[in-house]
Amino acid sequence: MSIYKQTQALDIQVLIIEDDIRIAEINRRFIEKIPGYQVVGIATDEQQAKDALEVLAPNLVLLDIYFPDMNGLELLRYIKQHYYHTDVIMITAAKEVDSLRDAIRNGVFDFIVKPVIFQRFEETMKKYQEFYSKINHLNEQKKQIDQAEIDQILRGTKGENVSYAPKGIDKLTLEKVLSFVKENNLGITADQLGRNLGVSRSTARRYLEYLVANGDASAELSYGTIGRPERMYRYSKN
Repeated sequence: MSIYKQTQALDIQVLIIEDDIRIAEINRRFIEKIPGYQVVGIATDEQQAKDALEVLAPNLVLLDIYFPDMNGLELLRYIKQHYYHTDVIMITAAKEVDSLRDAIRNGVFDFIVKPVIFQRFEETMKKYQEFYSKINHLNEQKKQIDQAEIDQILRGTKGENVSYAPKGIDKLTLEKVLSFVKENNLGITADQLGRNLGVSRSTARRYLEYLVANGDASAELSYGTIGRPERMYRYSKN
């Protein structure tokens, strides 16, 4: 059995691949309880699944493992190979460690064991919704992202960015350095920063180079009238 529906552009489009139509119907009803999603198809065997993937190009697939004519993990690999922008959530009775390991290695967003509890299902779907929204927003805004933005996507960090600073970088000092760099639009050298913050030139440069590595600052050589050239640091997120 295969079902196709007219899509709404703003909804996350979901394809359910499940050989038991009763379970597929339960999953469909679960999805319809969550705003922002729309089930665009239900496929119950391998050929229907591949046809639906080609015709519908869904954003998300809910995929079982056990089918009479195929293995869902093999279809997962097929999806990752041919439909790069389609994400997959496994919903299955499989509890073998090897199945879980295989699914994770092939990039599933989550692995939910049957019978599905709605609260657990809803939690995953809301997490995916947040992930989907962030990825699309960043894709529209920029070509590169920094570590804090990556952490927000992969770890679901909310609110202020979390800083994972290496040894030798104090969070409070880093905030002062960043604030000072922001205030000096024309740029600042490590020597100037050190004198203003009361730290050594080498310490100031360590913090400035960390900001450069993290994407918060840029650096270029400045050639003065005397002496050797110095690195000039500027805030890079204006």
